[in-house]
Formats: sequence, structure tokens, C-alpha cells
Amino acid sequence: MIKILGICGSPVKDSNARLILSEALKSVEQEGVQTELFETNDKNIEDCTHCNWCMARQTADKFCKLSDDMDALFPKVIEADALMISSPVYLGRLSGRLALVLDRLRCIHYGKHYLGGMKYKAGAAISVGWYRNSGIETTLASIHWAFLTFQMLIAVPGSTSTFGGSGFTSLSGAGEFDVNDRHQVLKDEYGLKTARTTAASLLELARLIKAGKNAIDHS
Repeated sequence: MIKILGICGSPVKDSNARLILSEALKSVEQEGVQTELFETNDKNIEDCTHCNWCMARQTADKFCKLSDDMDALFPKVIEADALMISSPVYLGRLSGRLALVLDRLRCIHYGKHYLGGMKYKAGAAISVGWYRNSGIETTLASIHWAFLTFQMLIAVPGSTSTFGGSGFTSLSGAGEFDVNDRHQVLKDEYGLKTARTTAASLLELARLIKAGKNAIDHS
């Protein structure tokens, strides 16, 4: 069983970032694949203070000194073979809400009990921007930097987009606003295609990693 965990880093309920992530996850749902979407908009997530409590005192049941809604996310990340993370573009990079989540995940990679827990997981990113040249690629790159820090392996779509899924929330990425339609990313057919292609690449990479680990374990 391959487990893919989607994390939406938008602070907005029912956001375009959630919708495009949901479409991506649905596209890879099949026998032998389990997907789950974790939303952060309604969660209480505190700042990582880099106190390094996790590095010295972490236990199997206590990931972090702080106790908030990350407590529910940590076990899901541990169990996942792959992470698919989406974010809206905020000032040319990922959202502050998602930054909180990624910062807090350091306890799974550097913590005393879960040391190296992120290593060799597969990771993929999706970014949603309001208009062209507003920071979609730099948002994807900022998520990729977190993956690299955690020694994860990054999946990219290849044929449809260079770095990950990318969608516009205005028609054709031209900044045209429709007051009656908050979910214009669903009209971005090519954007949805990049997200689905990224998900397919992520699943392929996760399978390769799992097969490799199984081969090593039985060698």
C-alpha cells in the first residue's frame, strides 16, 4: 500500500489550493494507493521556536514540546510514503500558514526518537497564483527547499510543467475577477493537468522508493 498525504497550506476555507490538491489526489486513487488530505485553515498551529526540545527529549508519543493541532499531523506524516503539498502564492513564496507546518516538521527529521524520519520520503508541490509572473515557481521552489532539507526525494511532472503543479485563480492568469466564482482554478484545465501529472510522478517515485527499500531489506 502506498500512502500519499496531501497538505493544503492555505489559511482560507474551501480554497483554490485545496481544490487543485484534491483533484490531484483523486487522479491517483486506485487499488493499492491510499490518499488523505489535511487542511490547515482551521487548525491551531504555533511557531517552531527552535528550542531543540525534540532533539533531546522527544519520545514516541511526544513529538514536540508544543501541543496543538500538529499533534494530529505528525503521525500521518510518519506513516506517509509521499507528501503532496499545496500553497497559494504569498508575496512570491509559500504561505505563512504552510511555513509554520514545514518548520514544525523538523521534529520528525531532527528529533531524538524520530531522527531521519523524513529521509527518502517522496515529495511534490502545487502552487496557486492569482496572475502570471506572480511567484508560482518561487513558491514551488520554497516548498522544494524544505523537501531537500529533510533529505526527501522530489517528484516533478516533467512534460507539463518544470517544477510542479501550477494553477491560476483568475481566468487565463490575467487577473480577471468574477465575484460569483471563487474557484476559478477549476477552469484552468492546463493547471489541473499539471497537478494531476505531478501526482502521477509522485506515485511513481513513491513506488520506486518502496520497492528499493524492500529489495534492500531482503538482500
